[in-house]
Amino acid sequence: MARSENSKPTKELILDAAFSFLEQPRYTSFSMNELAAKVGITKPAIYRHFKSKEVLLDAMENRIVDDMAYLLKDIATKDLETSKKSLAGLIKYFIENPSHTNYYIAQMSQNANYEEHLFKKLTERQVSFLGQVADKDSYLSAFRSDMRLFAKHIFSGMSLFYFVKLQEKLRQEGKCIPSPQEYAEKVVNLLVYGLLECTDESSPVHPQEISPERRQEIISLCKIPENSFPAENKIFKALASVIEKHKMGGVTVERIADELGMAKSSLYEYFDNKNHMIKTLVNKEISLLQTIANENTAEAKNFTEYMMIQMYSELEFFKHRPEIIPICGWLLMGADDSFDAASGKNPEDCNDEVYNVWEKRLPERITSPDLGFPYSPKVLITWAGVLPVAFLVEAKGKDLTEEKFMEGFSFMINYIFNGIK
Repeated sequence: MARSENSKPTKELILDAAFSFLEQPRYTSFSMNELAAKVGITKPAIYRHFKSKEVLLDAMENRIVDDMAYLLKDIATKDLETSKKSLAGLIKYFIENPSHTNYYIAQMSQNANYEEHLFKKLTERQVSFLGQVADKDSYLSAFRSDMRLFAKHIFSGMSLFYFVKLQEKLRQEGKCIPSPQEYAEKVVNLLVYGLLECTDESSPVHPQEISPERRQEIISLCKIPENSFPAENKIFKALASVIEKHKMGGVTVERIADELGMAKSSLYEYFDNKNHMIKTLVNKEISLLQTIANENTAEAKNFTEYMMIQMYSELEFFKHRPEIIPICGWLLMGADDSFDAASGKNPEDCNDEVYNVWEKRLPERITSPDLGFPYSPKVLITWAGVLPVAFLVEAKGKDLTEEKFMEGFSFMINYIFNGIK
């Protein structure tokens, strides 16, 4: 029987309180004074249980990893249904623990190679992924060099959190959605079998075969010449520099002003606060991305090409604007209603003005693939849109050749259509 809050050890109460700061999206780290006030003890009392904040943060991560290891203990089984059950259990876990979801997304978006760091911790707990390699060192070596394996993990992890955050947003809006367990099982089916097996041939989103020659045409179409890309806004450039030096949690108006060599008060002439500044600057960049993608997707002959062109256009954009990548995690977490900004529109709301000419060909609502409720095709479009960001973040620290990079990206696109089975 679970113990009541009052019977929990103080160390566990401190960890619970630390996670409570992440119930809502938050990039600014909590202070130890805030934590002490939340628990109702003194700051020195916290240090009797955790020698430093770094030790506390490690304990927070270990709590999540321990839970994940338990849920994924059967993920490597040869029985596909058992593996699917493990993955569905993980999705349900993150749906029911939004603070853990926000913690993971923040870490993944801010730290290159975080997926590899996480896998090291999971393999230390005897988790063997997808039955690929039993030996930990061999598996991690394969993760670094095998682009199929690398792309599969990035696709699975980012897709999981995208659909978890989507469920959270719809629930907050009072939409009629399935139970966490039912929803998790439907998402797993989509990830395992892909759009090809999860849609009828008559569905407007059912994948069409794309020849290698046509894929190369699409890649060429999405290329952006260096001299044709607009110069960065100087305030955005300063924001990117501060993120590079201090990460997202260390962004302050003061630091941005110092980077620009101007008074903080001057920035407040344009923006109400830090969040308003970030959202305004990022929305301008996202608007540029949408303009580029809309122009390119006009060349799509079917939904499959449309999705591919969206992803390759986004990949090209972020190659020119790598500074925006850490901010995308903040958007995905839903900070300050930014989930809408990440996709340009609310991905579930079909009443928005159509912002892409090609999308006029799509119905307002679809039920295939089955997520348990009717939804706009923008749900699938936005899903594809978050994947390049995750791939770029994880690829950043791996010193991949262009050939290897594009090979991995191609695998990730194929997982959308054909699944990870």
